[in-house]
Amino acid sequence: MDEALYTCRFIQFAAAMLIFGTAAFRLYALAGNDTGAASDMLTRFDARFRPVLLIASLIALISAIALLLCQAAEMAGSPSAAGDYAAVSAVLLETRFGRVWCFHLLLAAMLVFIYLHRQPRRPVALILSLGFLASLAWVGHSTMEEGAARIGHEFNQTGHLLAAGLWLGGLAPLGWVLRQAPRRPGEISSVCVALRNFSHMGYAAVALLALTGAINTLLLVGSLGAMLGTPYGRLLAFKILLFVAMVAVASINRFRLAPRISGDPGALRALGRTVALEQCLGLAVLGVVSVLGTWPPALYGQ
Repeated sequence: MDEALYTCRFIQFAAAMLIFGTAAFRLYALAGNDTGAASDMLTRFDARFRPVLLIASLIALISAIALLLCQAAEMAGSPSAAGDYAAVSAVLLETRFGRVWCFHLLLAAMLVFIYLHRQPRRPVALILSLGFLASLAWVGHSTMEEGAARIGHEFNQTGHLLAAGLWLGGLAPLGWVLRQAPRRPGEISSVCVALRNFSHMGYAAVALLALTGAINTLLLVGSLGAMLGTPYGRLLAFKILLFVAMVAVASINRFRLAPRISGDPGALRALGRTVALEQCLGLAVLGVVSVLGTWPPALYGQ
């Protein structure tokens, strides 16, 4: 049952970040550029990503239901509880997780409804996707405290997830934008603008991730000894190494490859490959997070 729980959590994080990151990318990277080439790119972006986001929303809704069933089985200590209506309703209606998850499921259903329309209301979709991703911070380790400590931890975790969504969720639309330049050389200036806007957002996202991640580490690990001496701490250390590797790849993209793309097709191709590598590292981070969220934190494990 643990493997099913890990898988559902991974799908939830990946889908939520893709939906939020893509909706935000459209706003800060593309929508502000009103040149003819940029408008054409924005039209093609919408046509390409509306079905992608509809599928992602459906997957998010289905996996959220599956995660609820896994949680019922986990709380009951029996896989058969996943199919027991009484056990599932008790989790959904009588626990803090369930109350948050009702809201989470509602947002997922609303996202599906929004993207079923040929012309979705994009500001509404952005707000819904923000709430959908943020609500993942209101279950799990951040709820282990009480009172102001719990609120502070939830607030910190919300910032952590939204920053991750902006960065990791924005890589897929960024990769699509980069593939447009070789096909339409007249759009290279629009590609450069989108890449510059993504980079500016990335500075803030990485800084917020580092800050909120450090706070989470203090709250859940507490000491270097716990970091190195517990399974949770060692897996968290591996996640931090993956994050550092992502920052290193992003730095190469920003300072070495991005300034050369307007005059060097080889740099543009290399940038596309390193963005794909950045995505792979980000998915590995999500895989680690999917497991960490089900383990007792090092501070409590000690």
